Amino acid sequence: MFKLKSSLKAIGAAAALAAGSLGLTAPASAQNLNDILNQVRQDSDRLSQENEQRLREFTQARDEQQARMESARQELAAAEARGRELTAQFEENEAVLGDLQAQLEEQAGDFGELLGQFRQAAGETMPILAASFTNFEESSNPVELFGPDGRVAKLSEISQARALPTRSDLDSLPKAMLLEMIAQSEVKPFTATVANAGSSGENVDVELFRIGVFTAATTQGTRFVEVIDPIEGDTYLSVFGSQPTGAFRSAMSSLINAGEGAVVRAPVDPSKGALFGIFGDLPTLGDRLEDGGPVGVVIMILLAIGAAIALFKIVTLFLMNGAMSRTAKTKQAGDGNPLARVFETYEQHKNDDMETLELKLDEQILRDTPKIERFNDIVKVLAAVAPLLGLLGTVIGMIQTFTAITIYGAGDPQLMADGISVALMTTVLGLVAAIPLLLLHAISSSIARGAQQTLDEQAAGLVAEKAERSGAAA
Repeated sequence: MFKLKSSLKAIGAAAALAAGSLGLTAPASAQNLNDILNQVRQDSDRLSQENEQRLREFTQARDEQQARMESARQELAAAEARGRELTAQFEENEAVLGDLQAQLEEQAGDFGELLGQFRQAAGETMPILAASFTNFEESSNPVELFGPDGRVAKLSEISQARALPTRSDLDSLPKAMLLEMIAQSEVKPFTATVANAGSSGENVDVELFRIGVFTAATTQGTRFVEVIDPIEGDTYLSVFGSQPTGAFRSAMSSLINAGEGAVVRAPVDPSKGALFGIFGDLPTLGDRLEDGGPVGVVIMILLAIGAAIALFKIVTLFLMNGAMSRTAKTKQAGDGNPLARVFETYEQHKNDDMETLELKLDEQILRDTPKIERFNDIVKVLAAVAPLLGLLGTVIGMIQTFTAITIYGAGDPQLMADGISVALMTTVLGLVAAIPLLLLHAISSSIARGAQQTLDEQAAGLVAEKAERSGAAA
């Protein structure tokens, strides 16, 4: 097509050239038109040859495709025939296998029943053995007796085999159970790969110390580990995400560092990690305070403020009572403590009449009384406000609980746990704040009343002494 267009353009150009030169000579124009006609004929012949060549190539390709299609059909027919032969052979083998299985069961007799009992026992025992710490010891007896795959793989292989097991195969189950019983009485270290044991949570080889097959912990850092049995994949050792409390870790550390023949207390988890996992998930004191919410934070702040004020007041009252005791012995007037100021007032008005002296002493005592009782009322108010805030938190927590019930229903207790935690913890925190504040207030008030009583006694003694001297003079 491209060449045809080129020929047409050539014809057009020739025609334009002929028209331009028409005014020159007629013989020259005729000669140019013959050349153009010859060129067009040559182009037409060339295009015809090219089209015939393409047609021959297309026909040849079509023949080749048909040949390959026919070959593929022959191969498919041969494969289908082979498949039918294999299917027939498979069915024949299945029939033969069924007959042989029936003969095997008939000849096995009681031994077949024994095999069934063996498989049942192995199925019940293998999960227990798979979750044992002894499977992770590099040089443990199970590996030596049962090969590199271990006792669990050996029992699984025997229990799933279609052939009748030998006597040695049947003995593998009691041997595995006996080795597990022996491991239960051992307290020993071993090395194994533990997940999340590295500084960045990677898997590393660490030295572990196990108590039987129940409890194991790292010798460095005393971190308890557990056996993880995933739904898919092999079992592995992993450090507990939340470690048990310090008492368990301290006991395990004492066992690890104990010398030969020493008798120490050691933590044993008969559930092989389940109880330690629960202990690790128990809320700490910080978690409890967090459950109290904003109300709990306010209560703790009030407790800190009230306790600081009460302790400060008790210390100052003790110091003041000590100074007053020394002043009572020396009768020294001055301005260092309330009793010294009472003596100072007496010295200034001892020559006045009895009534005036009494009034002046009472005035001085009343002037010092607010200083002695200062801050006691604040502690008392804080002690009364704390349980009220706890009651407020209880109401807020119950509102949250009933809101969760209204939205989600009462089917899932965890949805109500947050509200109940707020209700209970704020009540507890309110009582925890009120009880010590009340005790501190009682102590502070008792010391303050003792100081006031000392002032009253000393003032009364001064008045009595003045009256005795006046009576003697009369």
